[in-house]
Amino acid sequence: MNIAIVGAGLMGRLLALSLLRNEQLRQKQSHSVTITLFDKDNKLAHNSAAYAAAGLLTPLGESLHCEPNIVSMGFESLGLWPALLDSLHEHTFFQQTGAIMVSHEQDKGDYRRFVRHLSNNYPEHTLHSLNRAELLALEPEIGRSFNQALYLPQEGQLGNRRLLVALRKQLEKEAQHPVTGNSLNWLSECRVTDIDVAEHTTKISYQQNNVNQSQQFDLVIDCRGTGATTKQSNSACAPMSDLRSVRGELFQLYAPAVNISRPVRLMHPRYQLYIAPKQKGFYVVGATEIESDDDSPMTVRSAMELLSAAYSVHPGFAEANIRQHVSQCRPAFSDNQPKITVQDSLIQVNGLFRHGFLIAPVVLEQTLAVIANLINNTATALPYTDLLPVVVDGNYTWNTSQPSRNLQESSYEHSY
Repeated sequence: MNIAIVGAGLMGRLLALSLLRNEQLRQKQSHSVTITLFDKDNKLAHNSAAYAAAGLLTPLGESLHCEPNIVSMGFESLGLWPALLDSLHEHTFFQQTGAIMVSHEQDKGDYRRFVRHLSNNYPEHTLHSLNRAELLALEPEIGRSFNQALYLPQEGQLGNRRLLVALRKQLEKEAQHPVTGNSLNWLSECRVTDIDVAEHTTKISYQQNNVNQSQQFDLVIDCRGTGATTKQSNSACAPMSDLRSVRGELFQLYAPAVNISRPVRLMHPRYQLYIAPKQKGFYVVGATEIESDDDSPMTVRSAMELLSAAYSVHPGFAEANIRQHVSQCRPAFSDNQPKITVQDSLIQVNGLFRHGFLIAPVVLEQTLAVIANLINNTATALPYTDLLPVVVDGNYTWNTSQPSRNLQESSYEHSY
């Protein structure tokens, strides 16, 4: 069986590795699966939204600006990430020692509103209001600047760039999987030009090294992110009309004189600003959120706001080295909700917005369940329909009372 994954960002890599390892994709057939990963970037993924992120796993920290299902997916994913990371041979960074919310005096109103929001909507989750002495005990160098803070002990973070590298190396290592017999063909720097969807197969046309080619696949999983917007994708390439780009910006700083051990969020009248420590003196400071599909370099206004915010949290950032500033666009639908849609032999996974790392494990599990139902002609209940419904042929349902259609029925006999 031939499966294509279009897009090699975070979701594309997670899905490729999961499918490589999956022995149950064809319960009625003993044939192995060939996976083709179409990647418009090179394998370093420097042009992906996942590269231009902080890897924050902070569902409560995001809760004021997202729907409750995103928060629930975030907590569920916090429990799933350790096993995913442990399955990788390459070292990755994962931390779950909580996060801290602070505000300057002029933004105390926003701070109190956030505390009330958590108390009213998420009373089952632990949070601690800290005075100056308690903050000093937890984060001594932040406590010098603030008289109070909110400590959210369940929050965490991971090293997003290390994870992208670890996934690449694991995919290369398992490209010919010794147990399942499944194989991976990674086509990097490859531009998909056409996605022709039919009930039983989907044809992908693409260009690599200035050569036009095409292949037929039994199943195509589209994880292109902003590449699936109508601006980035032509009409023959399965664009998603409601998908838009939202610009985000961040700095990577090297500040060995600064000692902050947990992610810090600073209340700001325009942005959700954060400082994420990434070990060995490195910090990520972000992230602006601008309704724009412009991916040009960072603006002066954004740079001034982000850097002055970091300096206001810890004066040691004044001597930090600016190692990198990054601008990238993230995919979002009009309701800012992720979506999994199924049309014949095409599955589209998109709209993770600013919550990619926060909810990725849940999106992965839900997508794998959809794939298993389609391939095996089953109607097994999906694991997260209450949090992440699936759109099947235009309807926001997955009818588990009726068997799913077989993607290729009798044509499976000659598809290998």
